[in-house]
Amino acid sequence: MKWLTLLPLLCLAACSGTRALQASKNVPYATLEQTVQAGSSTREQVRAALGESTSIRFDSGNEVWMYTYPAASGAQGEYVILFGADGVVKKMRSGEVYRVKQ
Repeated sequence: MKWLTLLPLLCLAACSGTRALQASKNVPYATLEQTVQAGSSTREQVRAALGESTSIRFDSGNEVWMYTYPAASGAQGEYVILFGADGVVKKMRSGEVYRVKQ
């Protein structure tokens, strides 16, 4: 059931593509991993440690924040954080950003 909640959020984040990446803050991956803990980190803690981010807010009170990081392959990585209505991190996902060749 949790996946049904997260799937639309991740799809929206993926659809935001380049525009979200342009506005996202580039943060080292190790810093992201050390700072963000599901079930305990709050919006305020993440903002204080990592700074402002691209965010998408939903009527449900959930919020998705996106940060970028330099990936090992030289590509850009994207780190997506899902906050619940209570302001606590529910889930995180990371991976390289795939760009469509033009």
